Amino acid sequence: MRSLIAITVGILLGVLAGAEAQAQDGPAGPTSIAVPANWTTPPPGQRLVRSPLTRNTRGYDIRSAPWAPLGPVEVRDEWLLAQPKMTLPAVSPDALGQGRWHVKFHIDRGNDFGWNQIGPAENPTDRRFLIDGEHQTTELGIRYGLFPRLAVGIRIPIHWRGGGFMDGSIDWFHELTEPIGFLDNGRPAFFNDRFRVEGRTSDGTPISWNDEQGTGLGNIELQAYWTFQAPCKRSDWRAALIARVGLPTGTDPYDTGGVDLGLQVVAAKQVAPRWDVYFGVGGTFFGDTTQDGIEYEQFRAQGFLAIEYAVDARHRLLVETNAASRLVTNLAQYPGVSWYINVALKVAFSRKFEFEVGFTENIEDQQGTIDFGAFGGFTLKL
Repeated sequence: MRSLIAITVGILLGVLAGAEAQAQDGPAGPTSIAVPANWTTPPPGQRLVRSPLTRNTRGYDIRSAPWAPLGPVEVRDEWLLAQPKMTLPAVSPDALGQGRWHVKFHIDRGNDFGWNQIGPAENPTDRRFLIDGEHQTTELGIRYGLFPRLAVGIRIPIHWRGGGFMDGSIDWFHELTEPIGFLDNGRPAFFNDRFRVEGRTSDGTPISWNDEQGTGLGNIELQAYWTFQAPCKRSDWRAALIARVGLPTGTDPYDTGGVDLGLQVVAAKQVAPRWDVYFGVGGTFFGDTTQDGIEYEQFRAQGFLAIEYAVDARHRLLVETNAASRLVTNLAQYPGVSWYINVALKVAFSRKFEFEVGFTENIEDQQGTIDFGAFGGFTLKL
């Protein structure tokens, strides 16, 4: 048993009141100049015009700072049982900026293997559950800055799940790395490249998703990002509140019957010239807690911690860890905690184009988290 993590999270109650106000200039004068935001009186014959703001309403553009951060890679939990439901990724609190677009294309592919049973691998006397298969999610995400510190967005995912082809390669990897602690979880004793999601409840009722595989549209997610703490200088704290609504748009086999809600409070700070730290807490609410016999916790706490290191002007190395409370309630002996680590590289080819690539490994619990995942994508900032 690996060491346990204690998750202390709170779900922020209440609603956002008010709206982000936008200053309006008066009638044009003879000339206009851009001045610091703390000026109160313009020079004679000239009208005060606030500098265009891209990150906050106090005049500081964090993207132009030395070793400007690129932010965490927004990786979701794609475990076969979590894939159809809303999960909360690591995310930056930095504001997008009024009138700016953020367009992201992301692919996440992984292998899932977890089990709890008594008896031989393929002839058990009591199989509580077996989750064995592969997953892939291809997503398009678009955000737009309505105000300097308020942005809205949409995420459109296309899911796939099936038997895949990665089992043999992962067996070889685990055999190679077992001396340093990468355990194979008994995978070689089971059939390779099968799709099996099956088990029983505590009272013996059988559950099976074995025929529920293929490609389909997932739940479209609507998003709102409010940066309520914007920096005046590079080393200041930055913080944001992020709200998400998952619409029941999924097609078979990813159709759900209710609306999912998510809320996060995230923060970030520069801790050294090349280092930024991010963390966040929040939770999700599932409008429909049953899907094809699987019952989910209605409220789920989630949190993350991420570290970003500026290798040079273009390259950022990121290490992220994400943890969440219980996902499934009715599978016998199903674990109650999921905990991952993501390692990624981001490359800023320009201020408008970024590329990202990385991998995911589980920490806890091995029977209720993906075994291995890889992801990549690119972002356009317009």
